[in-house]
Amino acid sequence: MKIYVISLKTSIDRKIEFDKLNKKYIDYEYFEAIDGNTLDDDVNIVEKNSYNYKKTAIGCAMSHLHLWNKCIAMDEPIIIMEDDVFVSHNFNAHIKAIMMMLPKEWHIVQLTYNCDSILGYSNTSFEDAFTFFTKKKFHDNDIEVFQNSEIFPIIAKLKMSFGMSCYILTPSGANILKQKCFPMDNRIIYIPLVGPIKSYTIDCMANDIYSNIEAYVCPIPFVMSKHLYKDYKSTINV
Repeated sequence: MKIYVISLKTSIDRKIEFDKLNKKYIDYEYFEAIDGNTLDDDVNIVEKNSYNYKKTAIGCAMSHLHLWNKCIAMDEPIIIMEDDVFVSHNFNAHIKAIMMMLPKEWHIVQLTYNCDSILGYSNTSFEDAFTFFTKKKFHDNDIEVFQNSEIFPIIAKLKMSFGMSCYILTPSGANILKQKCFPMDNRIIYIPLVGPIKSYTIDCMANDIYSNIEAYVCPIPFVMSKHLYKDYKSTINV
């Protein structure tokens, strides 16, 4: 499968860091992200009366949307990454393993998730599990340990996850997400022990859809985001 890494043209340092961490393990192609700060105010992918969508979040959503369209045009699954992830040394073997676990028809597999929020998945045919995290900051040596660890991934039916740092997408999944997520709006999503929140990012929108499609997650990830890295700076929350 082709791997596309979303990265702003100006994010030279992030590309250098991404290459340093991942180039020896995977082959990938950079996809030039849409810079939300350059967008006109009349961008039409957000419903007219919705609010709290930062331009950077709109640019992020548009970048993912462009790759969803690419997946549809290619008519084959692709892997989409953002430029703040790092992968296991056994990434390719793990991809092969989880592909064998998936049903015949599936739409999306989230390979990682933000560990400062919540992860929800079905742990049986009649029960859902919601996982909370310690939100612990990590350092360079933690990344090295993770990348060299022996990991035994599994998949589970996805209910809720935040972040879209790395996922596998099928053309049928891309079509559904495109139709259901856009135009983005302030629909309400319910987070266990938190309560209702209004959508304001593309991953919020997707959370309203996961339970109704063939969406899966790797609760034991072999890809991680730098979301909680000690010196992390988001290109969205600016």
